[in-house]
Amino acid sequence: WRLDIPFFINSVMSICKQKEPIYMEKLTGMVFLPWQERSAVADALLPARNVGIVWNGNSPEKYSSWAFGVFNDWFDADQDFSDSASQFVGRLTWVPFRTEDESNLLHLGLGYRYSDAKEGFRFRSEPEFNKSPVFVDTAFGNDVANLPADKVETYNLELSWRKGPFWLASEYFRTAVKNPALEDPVFDGYYVSASWILTGEMRLYNKKNGLFRPVPISRTVYQNGKGAWEISARYSDVNLTDGKVEGGDMQIGSLGLNWWLTPFFSLGVNYRYIWNSHNELGGTSSGFTTRILLMLD
Repeated sequence: WRLDIPFFINSVMSICKQKEPIYMEKLTGMVFLPWQERSAVADALLPARNVGIVWNGNSPEKYSSWAFGVFNDWFDADQDFSDSASQFVGRLTWVPFRTEDESNLLHLGLGYRYSDAKEGFRFRSEPEFNKSPVFVDTAFGNDVANLPADKVETYNLELSWRKGPFWLASEYFRTAVKNPALEDPVFDGYYVSASWILTGEMRLYNKKNGLFRPVPISRTVYQNGKGAWEISARYSDVNLTDGKVEGGDMQIGSLGLNWWLTPFFSLGVNYRYIWNSHNELGGTSSGFTTRILLMLD
C-alpha cells in the first residue's frame, strides 16, 4: 500500500515478515556493513525478523525519516493470538548538520520498542562469531529459558558521523523488564564502530530511510582498477546481569579488512578479542573469521 502526500513525501505501508524498524545496524544489509557479524548487543536485545505491519515515510527536504510498526508472529509460530506477544516499534532519524555537497554529515536516530511479554523474555548472544557457543544468556542458572514479565521496553539512540571516506557509527541500547520478583532488571549495551575506505570512495547517505549505503567502487578489477579497500575497528559491550538475573556481560574489540573487487564480489577478514564474565568468573578468547562473498542475480 502506498500513499503520496505533497511535502511530507513518500508514506509506505507494508505487511510481511521483516526487520523491525528500530535501529540502524540491523536495518542495514549485513553483507554491506564493515563487519561479518552485527554487534552482540543488537543480537542479544532485538530479534532478527518479525511478522507485522510497518508504516514508514520521510521528508527529504528536512533530511528526516520515520517508521512505525506493529508485530505479532502468532500465525507464523503456529500458536493462538492470545498467547503470542505483541510488539509496538518506532524509529525517527534526522540530519542536523551537513555540508552542501553532503561529504560531511551528522546523523541522529531514536528508537523505541514495547512488548507485552506474553511469552516472557530471553536475551542471549554469541561473541560475534556465527555458530559459536552462547557467551551471555539470561537463561543461565534458571529452570526455564523464558522468564516471565509484565512488559519489556527497549530504547535505542543512534549517533553517526560520515566525512568523505571516514564513517563513525555508534548505538546505545537499554532494555527495561517489568517483573518485581526479579527486581525489574535493566539490560544495556552499546557499540562504537569506525571505518575508512582506503581507496577514497564515500558511502552515500539515504535520506529516505536514515541509512548509509554500501561501499561504492570507483573502478572494479574488471575495469583495470583495484576495487575498494576498507579497514575498520569496533568496540561493543553488552550486560545481561541486573536484579536477580545473572546473564553475564561481554566486551568485544574487533579489527576488520574488506576488499570489494566488484559490487557483487568481496573478500574480508575480521579479528575479535573477547572479554567475558559471569558470576564473578571471567575469561578471554579471540579468533579470526574470513568471508568470500559472491552475490548472484
